[in-house]
Amino acid sequence: MAKTTLLAIVQDILSDADSDDVNSINDTVEADQAARVVRDCFDQIVDLHDLEHIKTIKQLTATSSTTPNVLQRPEGFHTVEWVKYDAKTSATDPQNFQMVHYMEPDRFLERVHYRNTDDSTVDAVTLSTGLILPIINNRAPEVYTVMDSGSDELVFDSYNSDLETNLQASKSIAYGTQRPTLTLSDTATMVLPRHLETLVKREARALFFDLYKDGTTREIDRTRRRAEVRAQRHRNIIKNTDNDNRPDYGRK
Repeated sequence: MAKTTLLAIVQDILSDADSDDVNSINDTVEADQAARVVRDCFDQIVDLHDLEHIKTIKQLTATSSTTPNVLQRPEGFHTVEWVKYDAKTSATDPQNFQMVHYMEPDRFLERVHYRNTDDSTVDAVTLSTGLILPIINNRAPEVYTVMDSGSDELVFDSYNSDLETNLQASKSIAYGTQRPTLTLSDTATMVLPRHLETLVKREARALFFDLYKDGTTREIDRTRRRAEVRAQRHRNIIKNTDNDNRPDYGRK
């Protein structure tokens, strides 16, 4: 079943509000207001229901030669289940993606701190936090860590300076969960389960009437509450059967 576009949702809201017909969310001030209300409700429901649920493969984001062993998770990439990096030893070799294993920060530091920065194969790298780490500079990374659970930075134990000045996005693969978003465009659709898409529509209609009309009608409030109850019932079913087995960021 086709997803409803943002324009269609806005048109329904404006029709219920006896407002002018529009062919785009940019046609009138009210249409723009309604679209933004829908997006706000979408974001609230995504957060409320912990919907960082879209699993995907992405490249990580490179930093610079000053932090050659650091890659960043892309915007909206909430969890990382696994990371691979191209471990080829020559530029002319075929790709050789190898799993890079996660280590807790304390174990990672134990692993790297025995290294001697006087060795030509070890660089002293200063992270954005000011922490200085001895990083091997002649091979692809084998392990990584996340120093701060709120940080976007993935810190690796090595890089190959013979091939690159720093770890490259094009040589990385990460598998994880991407936070759903809703763009303000006519053709945008909600990547949500059907029951939550319905809840967004009901919540947006109620909020639009509260903000820009004479308040939510009894019927609008009734349908919103029904959608909310259905969403909550479904959430409880999923929680009970799934037992919250979602991966935590960096814990794989």
